[in-house]
Amino acid sequence: MSLALARVVLLTALLAAACTSAPVDTGKAAAGPQPRAVEVAEARAAPHPRILTLSGTLAALEKVQVAARVEGPITEVKVDLGDRVTREQELAAIRPIDYRARVSEVEASLAQAEIDVKRLESLGGVATQEELEKARTRLAGAKAQRSQASRQLGDTTVRAPFTGAIAARHVAPGTYVKPGTALFDLVADDKLRLTVEVPERYAALVQVGTPATVTLKDSLVGEPGEAGAKIAEGAGAVQAAVTRVSPVVSPTTRTFTVEAVFSPAGSVLRPGMFTVATLSLGHEAGSVRVPRAAVFHVLGRDRVMRVEAGVAVAHDVDLVAEEGGDAIVLGLDPGSQVIVRGAALIAPGTPVAPSAAKGLPAGTGPEGQGAKDMPPGPGEKGAETKAAGPTAAPEGEDRPEGAGEKGKTP
Repeated sequence: MSLALARVVLLTALLAAACTSAPVDTGKAAAGPQPRAVEVAEARAAPHPRILTLSGTLAALEKVQVAARVEGPITEVKVDLGDRVTREQELAAIRPIDYRARVSEVEASLAQAEIDVKRLESLGGVATQEELEKARTRLAGAKAQRSQASRQLGDTTVRAPFTGAIAARHVAPGTYVKPGTALFDLVADDKLRLTVEVPERYAALVQVGTPATVTLKDSLVGEPGEAGAKIAEGAGAVQAAVTRVSPVVSPTTRTFTVEAVFSPAGSVLRPGMFTVATLSLGHEAGSVRVPRAAVFHVLGRDRVMRVEAGVAVAHDVDLVAEEGGDAIVLGLDPGSQVIVRGAALIAPGTPVAPSAAKGLPAGTGPEGQGAKDMPPGPGEKGAETKAAGPTAAPEGEDRPEGAGEKGKTP
């Protein structure tokens, strides 16, 4: 009997000891998660040139098809592809013999009409007024026919309408042509016309006289319209300026047409080339500089994690340029503290303990490349929601055994 009583007393003592220790563990668990240590940097005001990079196509300022004006066989072709010509230079010849004969015939008729008029005028009152008027009408008709025949004879020599270069030759000696038959393609390549489509949001910034830099597409570092896209050094860029701006915006593309006419002298630019144009639109208002590693991309938006009152806050920005290890962004106030390392992995609302970033390598790590394809943050469409539970203690930190495990008894 006494042995059984001793066992009961011992069990009661053990239970009492367990119950008195439980409140201590619960109190430690109720203290909440420890703030996460993060490195931060301050956003600095950084006026930055507003650059708009667009794709465009070059065309010759003037381009025509030189066509035949009279009918006949080609007797001579004096120019070929690539030849430079001057205004009124001879390009080809059409057989003129038939037209010379026509001129001789008309001139004979004209001479006879002049004789008839003079003879009737010398008769005085003998010739009737009607006969005199008919003679004068025949004279006027003969003069008109002579003018037409002379013009056709002149058109047997094909001439350049302006100074330029031969872009194509369509005929050869012996080719029989009729009025309207294309003989040559002629382009005025001393001036080029660049045409680009500008998004409507830049309508107030792009005006006649806006500076532009034109170069080949292959000379562009990055893609047109992409933040940080720029023309490579030594690319042979040509300086130009906007000369015409369309007064209307396309309702389908929400863009308006802009043209720049410039001289390609000293460059490799030619009509038909696919080029890029960089328009200088002044300076960005309110741009700031932050480490490139602080900016990441999620759900089609550029974002930073800002520290406010010891808590991480998601903040969307517009990335407009990259310079070395820094990013130039819009939409962030100067002086804001942004998380530099691992910002894409911190959920909004997480308590943080900020410290100044030290020895940040420029543009390294996934964050330095924009942290593309990072998972979306909590509360965003497609975000994965994790079950709520106690925050894991940092590696190496002592934690009371059984803390936060509801209902667990020794």
